[in-house]
Amino acid sequence: MKITKALLTSAIVIGISACGSVEQTVESKTQMVQEKSYQTELGTIALNSIKQRVESRSYPSVFQAWNPLDTAEFPLDTLENRLTAAAKHDLLWEEPVSQISFNTPLVLGTEWNHKHTGLADGFDPKTYQQALINRAKLLEKNPNMVMLMEVRWRDAPGSYLPEDSEYWLRNDDGSRVAGWKGGPEPYYMLNYENKAFQQRVAQMSKIAVNSGVYDGVMFDWSGHLDIIKLTRAAIGDKALITVNIHDYLNKAEKYQEYINGAFMECDPDHSYKPLCTWDGMKKAIDFYELKFKKPVITGVEAWGDRENEKTMRAITTLALTHSNGYVLFADPNPLKTPDHLHNWYDMWDFDLGKPTQDGMIRPDGASQRQFENALVVYNPQNNEKVTVKFKNLHKRFSDGREGYEFVIKNVDGDIFSPVKH
Repeated sequence: MKITKALLTSAIVIGISACGSVEQTVESKTQMVQEKSYQTELGTIALNSIKQRVESRSYPSVFQAWNPLDTAEFPLDTLENRLTAAAKHDLLWEEPVSQISFNTPLVLGTEWNHKHTGLADGFDPKTYQQALINRAKLLEKNPNMVMLMEVRWRDAPGSYLPEDSEYWLRNDDGSRVAGWKGGPEPYYMLNYENKAFQQRVAQMSKIAVNSGVYDGVMFDWSGHLDIIKLTRAAIGDKALITVNIHDYLNKAEKYQEYINGAFMECDPDHSYKPLCTWDGMKKAIDFYELKFKKPVITGVEAWGDRENEKTMRAITTLALTHSNGYVLFADPNPLKTPDHLHNWYDMWDFDLGKPTQDGMIRPDGASQRQFENALVVYNPQNNEKVTVKFKNLHKRFSDGREGYEFVIKNVDGDIFSPVKH
């Protein structure tokens, strides 16, 4: 699948004009990127507004947190294959500083234009040109896709800034405070209480959004209120902000008027790390959907063994019945592989369409929600098994069984579609 020469030319012209400072030279052209409709071999591809893309998608809706699909069905050996795999997702974010150091191929692929990334005033022109083309191709494959850039605020590789920078957090002896221990090179804490550094993060966020490549930014490590406020002021009301706050309602209450979503990076079965609980996730999702800025883009992730489709069904149906969010079932971070690698599951290809009603709590304690093409039911932890009954013949997705009554165990869920003769 290829885009036409006209589309490529538009993207490249904008990329060439961005040499030097993206923030200074691209703002007017960004509007053209975001609003123009392109003619492709598939017909007209309209670059809908962020709000339209979030609200137009069907369900289930899956997201990519940094790292890609990891299955033979979707090879990643070429850029075109990586774009095809990425376009299966409706939301993704990437972060070139860390991913490149891990030799992880990026999807959009922008790289900052300074040897010390934290001092960049724009994107490298060559990678920027290609990123605009990649974005156009992704939207051709999935017109409802939303793309974010993670901007570092808590810690960074030692090469991120000069060693003597005031933006590093220092020990009493003047040495840099150690940061994340999982990187390919030493990471050090950033001085996120430094007012000038806070402005630097907001400026880099503005560069990312004004480039026309990204629809907003993502902050890892639970975020920082002052940085989030400055970033919102810098990028405006229409761009997106999501923050990795797991199921932390205390963080959500502080951030709610500034952010659109939460990355819920969770291990609710506590197989590896006590991150979130099933009940905590449900309560948090309900709060996020109600309180965050619209459009809400919460991404709900559970870790687990890839063969454990019961947990995959549970996290998928939890997200579907309690939110209009995105879902991911991925490898646990403690594994000695890149974080968030994942399979693609048949359940995620089922076309639910759009929800026709809000989710509801059934008398038996399970949650259910009606979509255009099927009913979704989630049975929470510590609940008894529940029986789902229908007047008309239905099929359960997980095993293909047809019938009028179905049992769902706790911490499980399923999709039930009417059988048409």
